[in-house]
Amino acid sequence: AGRSGDEAIQEVAAAYIGFVRKHPGLYEAFFHAPDRKEPQLVVASTAALDLLLRLLQPYPLSEAEALHAVRGLRSLCHGFASMGEKGGFGMSFDPDESLQLTLTAFLNGLQHLHTT
Repeated sequence: AGRSGDEAIQEVAAAYIGFVRKHPGLYEAFFHAPDRKEPQLVVASTAALDLLLRLLQPYPLSEAEALHAVRGLRSLCHGFASMGEKGGFGMSFDPDESLQLTLTAFLNGLQHLHTT
C-alpha cells in the first residue's frame, strides 16, 4: 500500500511546486476547473482527488472535512506556486522552507481539529 500522512503530503506538495517551476506555461494552461464534458479530464481530476483523500486518511476527519482539507491543500500549493512564479517571494527566506513550515502548521491543525 502507498504512504499517507505528513511525509507523503509534504512530498506531493514539493512535487507540485517542482512541476510548476519546470513547466510554468503548462501549469497555467492546466490550472482550471476540469470541463465536465471532457471524460479524460474528469478521470484525471477524480484520480487527483482520490490520491489526496487517501493521503489524508490518517487524520481524524469526516468525509466533508477531508474534502475541505483537499481544497485547502490545493489552495496552499497553488498560492506558493503562483507567488513563486510571479516573483512574490522577495525576502531572503527560502520559499521551500516557508512551504514546509506552512504545510506542517496546516497538517498539525488537521490532526487537532477536534481538540478543545
